[in-house]
Amino acid sequence: MGERLRGREPAPDTSGIGPASPAPSLARRGIDILLLPWVSVLIALVAISALLSLATPYFFTEDNIIGTVAVYFSWICIAGFGEALVMIGGGLDLSVGSTMGLAGMISAMVLAAGGNLALALLAGLATGAAVGLANGLVITRIGLNPFITTLGSLSVVRGLAFGIGQGMAVTAPSDAAGNAFSALGTGTALGVPVPVLVMLGFGVIAHVVLTGTPFGRHVYGLGGNEQASRLLGLNVDRLKIRLYVISGVLAAIGGMLLTAKSGTALPDAATGYELKVIAAVIIGGTSLAGGRGTIPGVLIGAALLGVINDGIVLLGLAGYWQQLITGLVIVAAAAIDILRRRLERVRIA
Repeated sequence: MGERLRGREPAPDTSGIGPASPAPSLARRGIDILLLPWVSVLIALVAISALLSLATPYFFTEDNIIGTVAVYFSWICIAGFGEALVMIGGGLDLSVGSTMGLAGMISAMVLAAGGNLALALLAGLATGAAVGLANGLVITRIGLNPFITTLGSLSVVRGLAFGIGQGMAVTAPSDAAGNAFSALGTGTALGVPVPVLVMLGFGVIAHVVLTGTPFGRHVYGLGGNEQASRLLGLNVDRLKIRLYVISGVLAAIGGMLLTAKSGTALPDAATGYELKVIAAVIIGGTSLAGGRGTIPGVLIGAALLGVINDGIVLLGLAGYWQQLITGLVIVAAAAIDILRRRLERVRIA
């Protein structure tokens, strides 16, 4: 026994060994922060705003920031909330711009026909829901690709706007209902424009639903792995239809606010807004592959587009520069999303 004790190896000295899980370095923490989808966009927003404030003294004024920039991107952002839900769920809705135009046209026509404000708003909401329902049914029942489906509905809905209005503008009457409708786009509450308050209200609701309810978890699960969601017993088709209906309704709300702001419903209103809406969603960190995105990111992305548009106007640049810059920002945002995914894989490895 003594020989066994003498032959036993001494226990290793652990007095100099540090903790098993060392605290992450500052560089690692910095990478973790940059991996958040909306951080890079927020940095770009702050940097561009700082440059514009140096270039023109009018940029950082209350009238410009609240009364112009925020109002401009409010209806884009509202429609973007619905688009984000669809894209997080693995889909795509290209019909949001046309839906905005048709809903504004329908609500203005109801008012022009003598309807009250509530009826006009319900008609606009029903229009958006109908477009979303049609998109959802075609995608789930026929099995058509979301891109093809909503690209077709983009044209169909725009054609309806022209056909119903016979290619003419429709102006809300100057009665109580018409004035109340216009106040939705031009009025203020507590010094804040009504469209901005509506945007913030729906943003809070969408964020809570997406992050704090089973419905939100199902949306992320659907976009992350549709087959797994089916195996877990989720009614995938019904969820997809709901997402497209929500997108249509929110697009309709944005379209009615746009019409209320301008005072006139045009059949070509919100033409091209599908690009702005999708750009705000992608710039805000929502992945084209689905399963990833946040509502605050959409808000920041829409704000960035609003600031860029406002800067172009204040600097006296031609309007076509906005399209060029928006396209470049979209490409940059998509590239950043790919880089973010690679960094995450490296971190996991």
